[in-house]
Amino acid sequence: MKSNRAKLLVMLFLIAAVALVSAQGGPGMGMQGVMGPSAVREWFKSLNLTNDDLDKLEKTLAARELELVKAQNEIKILQTKVANMLLEPNPDMAQIEDAVAKSLEWEKTVRMIQIERQVEIRKILGEQRWQSVLLLVREARMSEKAGKFANSFSAKGLSPDEADRYTRLLKVLRRIM
Repeated sequence: MKSNRAKLLVMLFLIAAVALVSAQGGPGMGMQGVMGPSAVREWFKSLNLTNDDLDKLEKTLAARELELVKAQNEIKILQTKVANMLLEPNPDMAQIEDAVAKSLEWEKTVRMIQIERQVEIRKILGEQRWQSVLLLVREARMSEKAGKFANSFSAKGLSPDEADRYTRLLKVLRRIM
């Protein structure tokens, strides 16, 4: 129990430190408040991901990929249908309600697949590495928004084996994002 509490405190401290450094634009931070490539690579190395870990992550993401894509496509189709119905002078509210209800069912499917993936990934990685991955996902989103993803998430300076695992992790992060 004390070990879990200590791990939680360390993780909270790490999160607070990262937030503080981000807010202050400290070392390793770009002009937009995103981490530089060396900081991201060190964070990646601290995950100690094995090829087996990455195999399991990729398998988890692939498991229901087709179902996920289909549900996302159905949502887009239904949203377009509703938008088109709203262009009519006298839209049929029953049809609109039916399309929205179907869209919400597909949205539930998407959300449940995403939640199941997250739970499975959390089991594979363990709590501490899962929290680090969440922070990496957040960083990836910020870097992408700032147009610095290619720089911040560059594999330069990594060994060929590390670069391969890093590239695989980035593909996993993109699918989680």
